[in-house]
Order: sequence, then structure tokens, then C-alpha cells
Amino acid sequence: MPSIVWNRDPEEAYQNPYNYSAQEQFAREARRLLDSLAVGYEKYQMTFHRDDRSLKKAVWMLQMDALDSLSHCLDMIELMRHRIAGRLFRDVVETLDLAAYFSSDSDKSRANLEKWFDDKIILHRVYRDYIQKTIGAGAAKERAEFYSQLSKFSHRSYRALQKGYSRGAGDMMVYEGYHETMNVLPHTIAAYYSILAGLILEFCNEAVKWGILSKVTVRKARLTSFETKAATH
Repeated sequence: MPSIVWNRDPEEAYQNPYNYSAQEQFAREARRLLDSLAVGYEKYQMTFHRDDRSLKKAVWMLQMDALDSLSHCLDMIELMRHRIAGRLFRDVVETLDLAAYFSSDSDKSRANLEKWFDDKIILHRVYRDYIQKTIGAGAAKERAEFYSQLSKFSHRSYRALQKGYSRGAGDMMVYEGYHETMNVLPHTIAAYYSILAGLILEFCNEAVKWGILSKVTVRKARLTSFETKAATH
């Protein structure tokens, strides 16, 4: 049975951070899953010419970048360097959303794909506008709020920074970075593992949805990566 971290709400994880064995199990499972997914992406090596401007090439490149970022997130959280992982979370979402937008294959998305190949930046709001028009305002608002929350890690909002401080006597703040990494709050690590879990699962869905990996490939990767017994302590 997979680690409970895979389906854990980040705020709940922050409030109840001491299930270390479940976090260790998740890290093992996540590493195996990301490595297995990477093997699936390797089949596209030497497939696309440098000057190819196809949709498939763009989606492969973007999702490959997101996959690398997820792997680096796991590395950084395991090393207690969570601030770097936090900055990468938004990158993963931006990159997956851009691949999804291009895959919509509308007149506007095809035009923006050409701009992208011309090295122009396609802002995330373009994807949100697409979601609003095709799925609805509620879905667009939900994605915008999620993106905004992740942006706080990149823009170093007060709350994002404050969660990396412990408190001494009289609620006086103590910065975790002045000593060894073991001073990093367990609450922070628990929450970051939970966020990472959600992003990895989203990546799996996006890889199948836009045809880079088959449903069978991803299902097999998950089955072979997850352990049969969930850690409980």
C-alpha cells in the first residue's frame, strides 16, 4: 500500500508532521516512480530534429523539464533544502500548464506555439484564460489560486518565509539556517513532501493525457514503485 503522503493535504501534514516512516516510504516510492517515468521519456531521444517545430516536440521538452524539476525537488527536500524545492514547485506547474495549453491545438494556441519556438515567453495567464473559456470560471479561479499559493514560495512572501522559522522562549523567532540542517522544522518538510506528492501525481496524469506516455506505462510505473505495506509510525 502506498505511503499516506501521496494523498495528504499539505496543511494537515504541516499540523501533524511526525510520521517520519511514512515520509521515508514516500521518498523511496517517489524516487522509483520518477526514475521509471524518466525511462519512458527516453524513448524520444533522437526523435526530434533541432528545427522541428511540432506540438509533440514542445510537449516532450516541457514535460521533460517538469520531470527533472520534480526529481530535483525530491533531492532538495531530502537534503532539508526546502527553499529551493519551494521555488521549483511553481516552475513545475507553469511548465505542465504550458504543455497542456499547447496541446489544446486551437488557432490561438498554435499561434502561441510558434511564438514559443521563436523564443517568446507565453505567460501563465494565457493558460488561465484558456481554462476559463473552455472549462469555466470556477476551474480558472481554482488554478489561479493554486498558482498564486506556489508563487509565494518564489516571491518569498511573509508566510512562506515564516514557516521556515522555529520559535524559542517567548515566541522569539529562530532562523533554522544558522546551525545544522537538523534544525529545519519537521512541519515544513512534511508539508513540502505533501505538495511534491500532489505534483508528481498531476505529472502522471498530464503525461498520459497529452500522449507522451501510455496509460499502461504509467500504471505499471506506479505499481512497481509503490510498496505493498504502508508505514504507520
